[in-house]
Amino acid sequence: MATANDKAWEHYISQKKLLLDGRTHIVSARDLKSVTGREPWLMTKFNTLKQIPSILRQHDYALVAVANGEYLLFKGCLFAQIPRCQFKIKFESQAAFPLLTVGRGAGKAEYLDNAFNSGMLAEFTGVDHLYLTIRGRGITETFDFRVDANDLSVQANGVQIETDAGYEGERDIILVEAKIGAPSHFNIKQLYYPFRHFSLIAPQKQIRTLFFEYNLSKATYTFYEFAFKKPKVFDSIQLLRCCTYSLTSPLFYKKVDDLLDVRFETVSQIVPQVGDLNKIFEMLILINRGQNTVDEIADYFIFEPRQSNYYGEAAEYPGLITRQSGVFELTERGRAFLNTSPEYKRGFVAKLVVNSWVFNKLITRARRRGEFSYEDVDAVIAMATKPDNQQRYTKSTISRRRRTIIAWIKWLTEQLGVFEREGNKYRLA
Repeated sequence: MATANDKAWEHYISQKKLLLDGRTHIVSARDLKSVTGREPWLMTKFNTLKQIPSILRQHDYALVAVANGEYLLFKGCLFAQIPRCQFKIKFESQAAFPLLTVGRGAGKAEYLDNAFNSGMLAEFTGVDHLYLTIRGRGITETFDFRVDANDLSVQANGVQIETDAGYEGERDIILVEAKIGAPSHFNIKQLYYPFRHFSLIAPQKQIRTLFFEYNLSKATYTFYEFAFKKPKVFDSIQLLRCCTYSLTSPLFYKKVDDLLDVRFETVSQIVPQVGDLNKIFEMLILINRGQNTVDEIADYFIFEPRQSNYYGEAAEYPGLITRQSGVFELTERGRAFLNTSPEYKRGFVAKLVVNSWVFNKLITRARRRGEFSYEDVDAVIAMATKPDNQQRYTKSTISRRRRTIIAWIKWLTEQLGVFEREGNKYRLA
């Protein structure tokens, strides 16, 4: 189904009679607003490949800001791939004392700050003395660049940029773009524009660009360092190195029994249809900020409103939110999760999953028979009822919900080892 952005871009291109046949076009924020009625910042938010409107994706077109409120629409690609990092180490915090207020925030800045305060960033960059000097929005200096793949010359003049964090050392400036989850690609502009801007601001220092991702479900911090082989060429980006750090307290969960906790039990008969735990918990962050309606959630992730309800169901399932008339509110449990220190969040997630009603019944079956299977998952989902006691899910719906439950079972198996898998069957460890 088409998103609001898909429809708005189709309407804009049709009304402006733009030909997507290889030629470039200048697009203004004012025109986007007047033609479509949609906010320009929503129409130009292309942080992931999935956020590119379908009509642009079909014609291999991209959009890049060239001035304040002005964009260049051209045939080409703005994204770089992020490979899964294979280099992993456990890291012991270098903080001089326990930080009791860690976890009071609710967003990517919280995890980036934790990586900085623990000494992890210094270890990755090899720079001992770093100072946080850059954060938030700014306007770039004027600079020219090329996109070699498309033989395109571009001038950027006073473009708004947002830097998640910038750290200054004696010889280096470290610029960081941060994300929650594990995206497969990122928009090169998010690193390139700050790189060129601060190269002009501080030419005597080495400008280094890092992409940082925090995986909520695995409690891991991953840094990627990218460099531009040719500073004036946008698509000369290359990956230099990466490292995934684990900064967690030992989890004393060797068995399912260690996770059982009546305080986390749920009675809701919902079965979620979202396998990505990171997205569910990122939604909690949005709700905490006040972006708590179906449309606001859809606009943030750039997907259709129906998907907002799927994510809402997934957060309501373990009792993290309540939903009413398209508005989401955090429960006491949801607020407790956001206020939990990063090193303990994985254990919190595990308790949420294991004590939910579907897993409670699967564990009971495993105790009785020694194992449970995919067929058991289907049978448990089929038990879900509506308030009028009618069956909640049909046969076709059950198979979609099963994929989510299996994804969460795999997470518990890989992250904590509380299940043992054999084919399509699971045993309690």
